Amino acid sequence: MTRKHPNRYVLRSATAVITFWIGAAVMAVVVGIPLVQADWRLLRFLLLPSLLLVWLFWIVLYRPAVHYDESRAIVVNIGRTHVLPWARVKYLRQGIGLMFDLDAGKTIQALGVPAPRRPGIIAGSIDRSTRPTQNFHHDAEVLDGVRQAAPSSPEPVASSWDVIPLVIGAVLIVAVIVEFAIGV
Repeated sequence: MTRKHPNRYVLRSATAVITFWIGAAVMAVVVGIPLVQADWRLLRFLLLPSLLLVWLFWIVLYRPAVHYDESRAIVVNIGRTHVLPWARVKYLRQGIGLMFDLDAGKTIQALGVPAPRRPGIIAGSIDRSTRPTQNFHHDAEVLDGVRQAAPSSPEPVASSWDVIPLVIGAVLIVAVIVEFAIGV
C-alpha cells in the first residue's frame, strides 16, 4: 500500500479515534439490525439520525488532527483548516491542545492533538521505561525540531472553512428535522 505523501505524518488523539470507531460500529449495528430483519419502516426511521451521529462523531472525534511534513503543518480543526508553513511558525506550545504561535502574532490551536496527560491514578502506575516513548512524548518538542530544520518559504498562512464536510452536516441536520417534522 502506498501513501499519497510518503513524508507526511499525522498527530491525532488515539482516544478520540477509538471512540469514533466504537460509535461508528454501534451505529452500524443500530442500522444493521432492522436491515437484517427487513423492518424497512424502522430502518427508514433510524437511517438519517444514525448518519447524522456518525458524521458528528467523525467531524468532532476523527477529523481534527495535525498533518505535517518538512515544509508545513496543516491543522485540521472542527470546520476549519489552517495551512501553516514552518517559516511562519515562531513557537510551538503544548497547552490543552497543541498551539502554534505565528509570526503575525496569531495563535492557532490544534484541537485534535491534546496535551499529554501527567501521571495520575492510572498513568502513574505505568513503568515508562518499558512503554514506548511515543505515548508520553511532548508533541510540541517533536514538531519544534521539524520547524527548526524547515527551509525558509515565502508561502503565507492560509485558513479556510471545510465547506464540504459542513454542507454534508447541514444537509443531514435538515433531513433529520424534516423527517421528524413530517413523521415519516
